[in-house]
Amino acid sequence: EQQIFRWDDIVPSESLEYTPCFSSFLCARLSVPLNWNATTTPTASNDEPEEAETRVAVAIIKLPAKVPVTDPQYGGPIIVNPGGPGESGIYQVLSDGESLQALVDSEGSDITLSNSEVQFPKHFDILSFDPRGANNTTPRLRCFPDAFSQQVWQLQSPDYGLLWHSESIIGMDWGRAAALGASCSHGRDHDAENIVPYLNTAQTVEDMLQIVEKEGEWREQEARRLMTGERPRTGNSIGSEEDGEIIKRVAYRPSEEKIKYWGMSYGTLLGATFAAMHPDRVGRMILDGVVDPADHYSGRWLTQLQDSDQIVSKFCEYCFQAGPEKCPIYTGSSPADVEARFTSILYHLKENPIAVSPLRSDGISSPEMVTYNDVHLRLLSGLYFPFTMAENFFSLLLALESRNSSSRDLVTMVSGKQALLTPSGCQQNDEESSELNVPYVSGVGAFQAISCMDIGGPLNLTRQDFRDYLAELLGQSQWIGPSWARNKLACEGFTVTPVWKPALKFETQEWANTSHPLLIIGNSHDTVTPLRNARRVSRELFPGSAVLHQDSEGHCSHSSPSLCTARAIREYFQTGLVPEEGTVCEPEMKPF
Repeated sequence: EQQIFRWDDIVPSESLEYTPCFSSFLCARLSVPLNWNATTTPTASNDEPEEAETRVAVAIIKLPAKVPVTDPQYGGPIIVNPGGPGESGIYQVLSDGESLQALVDSEGSDITLSNSEVQFPKHFDILSFDPRGANNTTPRLRCFPDAFSQQVWQLQSPDYGLLWHSESIIGMDWGRAAALGASCSHGRDHDAENIVPYLNTAQTVEDMLQIVEKEGEWREQEARRLMTGERPRTGNSIGSEEDGEIIKRVAYRPSEEKIKYWGMSYGTLLGATFAAMHPDRVGRMILDGVVDPADHYSGRWLTQLQDSDQIVSKFCEYCFQAGPEKCPIYTGSSPADVEARFTSILYHLKENPIAVSPLRSDGISSPEMVTYNDVHLRLLSGLYFPFTMAENFFSLLLALESRNSSSRDLVTMVSGKQALLTPSGCQQNDEESSELNVPYVSGVGAFQAISCMDIGGPLNLTRQDFRDYLAELLGQSQWIGPSWARNKLACEGFTVTPVWKPALKFETQEWANTSHPLLIIGNSHDTVTPLRNARRVSRELFPGSAVLHQDSEGHCSHSSPSLCTARAIREYFQTGLVPEEGTVCEPEMKPF
C-alpha cells in the first residue's frame, strides 16, 4: 500500500536531506534562521534552560535531472518561482515541472539550439520552494483558524461590480482589510513566534542563497555516494583519473556557488532583489513579466496596469479579424464596434444579474445568479491567459447578452460557485479543525503580509489618499483598476514592521554588475507587468542584460506559447548567451 506523503514527516535539517515524494520528485525541509540579519543569538543564564532559537523550515521540492550529478551533462538546479507574493513553488513544480524541464533541457521536441557546438549540453533539476508564510513552509502565517473559515471570508467579499461606488462600500472593504491585517499580525502557527516581521522579500532572498549553497554541498556528497557505489574499489579511495575529473567538476565551492533562476511576476522582484544583494552569485537569471522594484518597495504601486485594457482591445481586434463564423460577438465594421459590444454586455450585467436555477442530479434546484462579480473573475483569467481563455470568454459574453439562463456557459459558472459551498467540499482531518478540500491557491494573508513588510510597514493611508490612488488606477485600466486598488489596503490592520530591510531603492543601479547578464522577458501587452518595466529594469538596474520582447498578450511569456521564446530561454540556460537587443518573438498562434 502506497504511503501518503506528509511534509511534517520530514525532520528539518541544516543540510539538504532529500526524500522521495509525489512519485518522481524529491522533497526536503531546510532549516534556516528566522532573521538573517540577527546580530545576536539566544542565550540563557546559568539558572535557566537555554531557549531554542526559532528557525524557519523551508519546504523544497526538486524534479531530478535526467542524468546523475556525475554525468558531464548534469547542469544543476534551476530555481523557479511562480510569483505572488506568496504563491507556492511546490505546486508550481508539481504541476509544471516536467514541461519546464523539457523546455530547458538539451533534448526537447521542436526546439534546437542555434549554437550547435555546445559541449555536453545540459540536463537540469527543476527546483522550487514555498516562501516564508505560505503553504508547506513553517512556521505558517495563520490568519484564519482553518481553511473553511478562510473560504467563508473570501465568499463574503463585496461584489466587484459594487467596488468603490459609495462611501459605505469603501468603508466595508477598508474594514475588511484592517480586520485581515489585524488577524494576520496576531495569528501564530500554534505556539510559534509571530513571523510577520520576517516575511519580507529580502529574508526570502537569503533563504534562496542558502538553498544554492546547500545544493552545492549536496552535489558533491551525492557524487561521492554514487561513485563509491557504482563499481568495486580498493578500500574507500576515489583515485582514478576519471574520478578526479568528476570530483573537480562537482566540487562544492563555499560562498561561490551561483544561482540559476527563472522568476515570473513577483518572482522577478525576488530575482532582481537577489541580483542586487548578491550580484556576484548570479549564474543565470531570467526575469519574466517584470515587476518594477522601485515602484514595489516604495509602496507607490502604479506601474502595473498601463497595458491591461489594451489586451481587451487586442482581443476584440482578433475577434473582428476572425469574422462572424469564429467571433461570437462580431458586429459592425471595425474592432472598435466589437469592443463597444463587449463593454455594453458587461456594464448591463452590473445592474441586471441573470437568475439561474440549475437542477441537481436528485432533481432539486437552488436559486442562483450570475453576477458581474462572477464574470469579472472569468475576465481576469482571460486577460492573464488569453491563449486558453479568451475564446471561451467571448462565448460566455454571447450567453450573457442573450440572457439564456439554461445555456451551458451560465449553468457551468453557477455549478462552480455551488461546489465551493457543498458539504463534500470539506473533510474533517481531526476533532479540532477542518480543511477545505479545494486545490491550493495563494493563501489569503501571505500576499498582504509580504507586500506590507516590503514597504516597511503601514502606509497610514487617509480616505483621500485612497481616492486619489483609485482615480489614477481607473485612468490606467477600467477593467482591472477597481480590483487592483484593493492592494493599496494591504497594510491596513498590520501593526508590525520588518526587523530588517536593506536600504536599496532600485531607482538606479546601487550595486556591482552581475557576474552573468540577466535575460529579461516582457510581452507586448502584459496584464499587470508592462513591457516598459522590463526595459527600465534592464536599462537602469542591470547593465549588460537583454530584453526579449514577446509580441503577445497575457501575463508572462508562458501565457502564449512561442517556440522563438522557448529557444531563447533554452539557449540562455545552456550556453549563457542572451538574445541580440531588439529581438522580438512571435507566439505560435493567437486567439480566434
